[in-house]
Amino acid sequence: MSIYDLFHSLPLAWTFLLFPKGYGLPGAQGNISTCRMLGFFIELGGCGTGACNALLSIYYWLRICKGVSPSKFAKYEGFAHFTIFSIFCGLATTGVAIKLFNPGIGTCFILSYPPGCETGPGTPPCDRFPRDTLGVYFQFFLQMWIQIYVITVTITHILIWRHVRKQDKSINRFLEEQTLEEAQTARRSRSVAVQSTLYVCSFISCWIGPIVLFIIGSILGFQSFWGVLVTNILTPLQGFWNAFVFARPTYSRIREKYPEIGRFEVVKIVFFDPDFVMSSTPGQNNAMVDNAAAKMESGEDISDTHSQDSEGHGKEDDKSSENHDRTLLNTKNI
Repeated sequence: MSIYDLFHSLPLAWTFLLFPKGYGLPGAQGNISTCRMLGFFIELGGCGTGACNALLSIYYWLRICKGVSPSKFAKYEGFAHFTIFSIFCGLATTGVAIKLFNPGIGTCFILSYPPGCETGPGTPPCDRFPRDTLGVYFQFFLQMWIQIYVITVTITHILIWRHVRKQDKSINRFLEEQTLEEAQTARRSRSVAVQSTLYVCSFISCWIGPIVLFIIGSILGFQSFWGVLVTNILTPLQGFWNAFVFARPTYSRIREKYPEIGRFEVVKIVFFDPDFVMSSTPGQNNAMVDNAAAKMESGEDISDTHSQDSEGHGKEDDKSSENHDRTLLNTKNI
């Protein structure tokens, strides 16, 4: 997903270099060829990111509702990613070949050529993709896929929450007979459901702009530079929001284990202190933490600590692990 997000984000950031001169964008340095390259990456990156979100929702549904293990899902994951890349790289290549990606209001994508053709009385006729047929191409190359993603994400999310709610009701009904393993399973399911919800919110917040813009444009023929600008700002942010969603379980675990650490300090630890994050992860090697703390006290480089201490040490109890984590944290603060 991050790779597709880069495919989408970087070309949008370089629009002023890729957009052709003479089409209304101040500072544009590109030509029609670079414009079509921009359209290629918007198609590949935008649709690929949405497809990976749909795949992630399917994974959560299989994991929570059907009990599919990560190792079993991994057997088919490579094929799924290959299929996603093949479909949208093929569509993006086709768009370049048939000259579908053309300059418009601040971007190069599925548009008629020349810009502004057949928009009203006195405007020139379209040389390529007149407006009465452009909607078909837009639907097939982009909007149809967004609709599939939204439907997939919504349905899987509803099924996940129905399953979790049903599980909670069942557990509450037989609370006295509930085993420790059942309680842990229920808690894990709720946690994964919350994580899935946050990924869905990230997806919807980034794609609601293009959907609304398409609906308004289809019904009213409305086009606006500010609408395109907002869309170009929101859609590349999905990787940014997903990074926070991905880091949330680690943040929650550290906050629960060390409530005396401030929220902002925990955020810094999660994103910029991998040694402490690894040491606070259940099941990590405590001898590795000892070695890292000792090296930090003596001012040595700890970059190879994991490789040197990864063998020959067993697990210790949770109390000992917490003490080592606190030692490492206090060492860093000093």
